[in-house]
Amino acid sequence: MINRIRAVFARHSLLKWGVAGGVLVAIVLLFFAGMGVSSKEAFINGRISTVLSPLPGQLVLAKNIAPGQAVRARQSLGNVVTTQANDQIPGLVAQRSALEIQLAELDKQISGIDQRLQVYQQQRQQYLAESRMQQQLGEKQSAATFVQLKEELSAITAQTAFSRQQLQRYENLYQQRFISRMEYEERKNNTRVLQASQEAKAAELRQRLLDVNAAKSGLQLTGPRTLDAPQQNQRDMSLTIENMQQEKLQLIARKQATTQSIQEVAALLHSRQQAALNSSTDGVIWDVTEESGASVQNGTPIVRILDCRTRWVEAFFDEADAGSLRPGMAVTVRLTTASATRWKGTIRTLRAGSGRVAVGERDVQPPPEIARRQLPVKVLTAHIDIDWKDVPDPASFCLAGRSVTVNI
Repeated sequence: MINRIRAVFARHSLLKWGVAGGVLVAIVLLFFAGMGVSSKEAFINGRISTVLSPLPGQLVLAKNIAPGQAVRARQSLGNVVTTQANDQIPGLVAQRSALEIQLAELDKQISGIDQRLQVYQQQRQQYLAESRMQQQLGEKQSAATFVQLKEELSAITAQTAFSRQQLQRYENLYQQRFISRMEYEERKNNTRVLQASQEAKAAELRQRLLDVNAAKSGLQLTGPRTLDAPQQNQRDMSLTIENMQQEKLQLIARKQATTQSIQEVAALLHSRQQAALNSSTDGVIWDVTEESGASVQNGTPIVRILDCRTRWVEAFFDEADAGSLRPGMAVTVRLTTASATRWKGTIRTLRAGSGRVAVGERDVQPPPEIARRQLPVKVLTAHIDIDWKDVPDPASFCLAGRSVTVNI
């Protein structure tokens, strides 16, 4: 019985000492934790760009334009349709109409040239066929003339050879005294005249043979340098077609310039009648200040967009901790509502302030206690760059505005 009582007392003693040890460890941990520096208030901040109305009119927002919607740079957010009279619009409309009439006239002229070109090209093909036929006939005629001239040249050559033989015979007769010197000289002169005539005729025939051979190749060696009728017609028609094609190219260039002018005037007219609203950066829509269908003025804020790539932490420390803080110092940041979510950061800048501390109007809305400026009168404001592991879901606004705790 006594042993049982002793065992019970022993167990109660161990339990008491265990509880006392745990309490002591907790006190030590709290003591060392209190020695560190923590922010009084801190939140995730980010740059916000505002899309303004470029002109007065009625707002027409695109579909799915709502807070939390991810957008890309230059993405269309809607447009503003002007509802006010503009003195430039009638002039621009008249200018566009005049340019459209001019464009229609140019199209008409180009179409007319195309039709005439088709007719002239058919006519040129006909002249080309006639020229080929004329050339074929000329080649046949030249071939016949060539044969005839060769025969004439052969005959003249034979006559020249016979005349030389006759002259030699007369010379023999004179030497043998069968004919007188006077008769010999007369016969000699007649023979030489005949030979000269024959040689001239042979030279003429050879030249005509050269002309015939040249004509077979479409060349002309003698006579006036003129073309036959089909060739001349073909050349004239080719020149006419070339001139018309040049005229068509000039009209096409004028048409392109007129079309560009119409596009420029139409774009200017469109800009006077309505203006596009585009996102200025990649990010998430922070809020929409005007509803679709609302009347807005020039410069009215329409949509605010948070750039998730430029987030940082805005932290406020007690000025008494100034000695423990410096730019470039590494810090740990944890989400207040989820302490397991932590990031590494670096203090970029430190700014001391006495009294109320104002937050940047271009940034996200701070937590209520900061918005009410319920902060110590002497604080240090730290701009902390964060090594974000990833970009959160746009529907959570990339955690912008969420409260965090910064520990040194």
